[in-house]
Amino acid sequence: MLGSPPTHWTLLFALPLLLDLWHLGPVGTSIKVVQRSGRDQETLRPEEKRKHTEVQVPMASWMLCVALILATAAGAVGETRYEKFLRQHVDHPRTLGLMGHRYCGVMLARRQVTAPGRPCKPSNTFVHAPAEDLVATCTRPADTMGFHSTSTPMDITACRLRGGDTRPPCNYRARQLHHHVRVSCLDGLPVHLAGTHASVNES
Repeated sequence: MLGSPPTHWTLLFALPLLLDLWHLGPVGTSIKVVQRSGRDQETLRPEEKRKHTEVQVPMASWMLCVALILATAAGAVGETRYEKFLRQHVDHPRTLGLMGHRYCGVMLARRQVTAPGRPCKPSNTFVHAPAEDLVATCTRPADTMGFHSTSTPMDITACRLRGGDTRPPCNYRARQLHHHVRVSCLDGLPVHLAGTHASVNES
């Protein structure tokens, strides 16, 4: 998808580092000495044994950190804009067992829209319709702002932050609505939820 960095190159770079760490063993251990032809290691003097066997791996911890950072980065950059849209805005079928305002708090945390140490998002909408229906919306004519509106109303849960304070803990108010959904699209896929609106004939 567009907007996704070349994740496979990152993984290819990280894999050799992980393999090296596997062969080196735990951090701080010594590399085993390869026996030399014509001379058994047992015949070496004690000081020679120490010289050959006590070769430490000072770079192992650094390599481990680099490998973990690369692996984490590969996972982070692997999410496309469309996948982020699905994670933040699509919950179909609607998650059971979460009633009222609790739905917003749990779902926003579960979908990583909110997280410890980050400001609370002022509002977020979950659409309880198949992703295919939202993709189909991108084929509809855009309005003057470039947004596409669903042909029929959809069940949604609108979450809005209580009190206006964006500092955690994040407390949200939930509203169940039946609205048209407006999205912006990129390459035929929804990538941003621009808002919702009631039907014209809805009072």
